[in-house]
Amino acid sequence: MKRFAVNVASLFSVQIANFLLPLLTVPYVVRIIGPANLGLLNFSQAYVTYFSLLINYGFDMAAVRSIAANRNDKEATNKIFSQVMAGKTLLWVLSTVIFTVVSLSNPEFRQHLFLHVCTYLVCIGTVLSPFWLYQAMEDLGRVAIFNLAVKLIFSLSVLLLIRRAEDFFYQNLAISVSQIAVSVTALYVAMRRFDIKFTWPTRPELLTRFQEDRTIFFSSVMITIYASSNVFFLGLFAPAYNVGIYSAGTRLEGMAETFVGLALNQAFFPIVANAFGQGREEGLRMVRNTFFPLFILMSVVCLGLWVVAPLFIELLYGAKFLPSISVLRVVCVLPLIIGMSNLLGMHTMLNLRMDKAFFMVTAIGSVLGVALNVFLINKFAHLGAAYALVITELYITLAMYGYLRYKGIEVVKLSHLREAFFFTKTRIQTLLHR
Repeated sequence: MKRFAVNVASLFSVQIANFLLPLLTVPYVVRIIGPANLGLLNFSQAYVTYFSLLINYGFDMAAVRSIAANRNDKEATNKIFSQVMAGKTLLWVLSTVIFTVVSLSNPEFRQHLFLHVCTYLVCIGTVLSPFWLYQAMEDLGRVAIFNLAVKLIFSLSVLLLIRRAEDFFYQNLAISVSQIAVSVTALYVAMRRFDIKFTWPTRPELLTRFQEDRTIFFSSVMITIYASSNVFFLGLFAPAYNVGIYSAGTRLEGMAETFVGLALNQAFFPIVANAFGQGREEGLRMVRNTFFPLFILMSVVCLGLWVVAPLFIELLYGAKFLPSISVLRVVCVLPLIIGMSNLLGMHTMLNLRMDKAFFMVTAIGSVLGVALNVFLINKFAHLGAAYALVITELYITLAMYGYLRYKGIEVVKLSHLREAFFFTKTRIQTLLHR
């Protein structure tokens, strides 16, 4: 509990910084570059997301699950670390080849090639990032410090470099450079702190790692298609202006989701994995006791987003972005929906080794998401993308709940409410005491 308290407090402090720093940089930047250039920046990030996804290959989640279940096995930890880093390096080489071919052969991508290259550099940071190792070791205090360093370097860079609308590409370049610098530092610290030694794995070991993690990889691909491709599809079917309006409207929702959800998920996932390592019922008990407190917390967050939407958009982005208010009020329910989805999917299904079922649910969700994006974007532009995302995420959550019930696993029952209340009360008291 002491380690969990430190992890949660550290991550929340970073998320506060993540919330406050944009209040300084975003109003300055968007008023200079305008909605269209903001749309180009976000479209480029959505494009490069696919390459980052290929490089990660689901290694991060699978490695956290494997190490957290038995983190005292030094030999196994070294072996997993070496396999993950070697696998990421090989996939980065493959990604670079694909990125070069696609970017040069497509006229739309070639038109903004320099911007895409600036954005793609972040993939080097993706290869070197050891944050999954800190998460597995439940040492997220240092992750918080490193993430804060990225935000500070980025914020200072954009304030110094962006002076004219034509300087908009510096934003993505600053993200890439700061991520690389911090990842190198974090990797050096991790290897010394955890006494990690890298040895290039054998070919059979690498093949085994790729085979074991392929289901999570394909699930991650499906998740990215339905959860993160709205900007990409919007950039293909609508002008850059609409991409900018959509990006501004989803910004606060993304910050809120990260502020509450990601901080808890990163600290909570290794604890649940460790509980499942002790036994199936112990892990399920942890999940059940978390459901109702998480539901209440996320509901309050969603209500707050709906209320502050007009004030946030006008204050942070200005009059040119007022259509973003409607987008924000559509997506304000996502922290609740995604919070429940993470609890049912990532914390429950994956820890119960239901990887194939998890993949099937996300695969159907990705098909649904693509269809909804194509149909709704053509009719409603940026609002269509927002509705497509909400509908798809809702399906994913309901499908995961339905599958668990089909397997006889009751995550949500009113009879658990009393135990969940005392569980939460005890944990809060312990956290405050720590």
